[in-house]
Amino acid sequence: MPLLTSIVLWLSGLSLLAFGAAFVVAPLATMASAGIVLDGALAATELRAFYGGLEVALGVLVLLCALRPERRRDGLLLTFAIFAGIGMARLVGMLLSGADSGFLRFAIVTELGLAALAAWCLRTPAELAR
Repeated sequence: MPLLTSIVLWLSGLSLLAFGAAFVVAPLATMASAGIVLDGALAATELRAFYGGLEVALGVLVLLCALRPERRRDGLLLTFAIFAGIGMARLVGMLLSGADSGFLRFAIVTELGLAALAAWCLRTPAELAR
């Protein structure tokens, strides 16, 4: 697998898996680390399901694509869709609310950066060569 595609897929998949696992194991603490304080069993369950379960599932899908050369394009498309969607929604939210923090800046650069790298790999034939 070409190097950049491999890096993008593994970085994407492992980051989704890690964040998802953090939300499954300690949802309230993980959300608090982003500056959002929630409490109670209902909040913890919802965070585990949506942030934890969804991110773990997406991370596994991207990693499976990374392991199968015939699926790397699918993995790049998935990576682009996930991180462009999250990054653009975060940007819109920041612009509408005026919210700003070191966490938000780091997150948006990471998300839009991974989306841009996935798009670059999709446009570069050498990155998709078998």
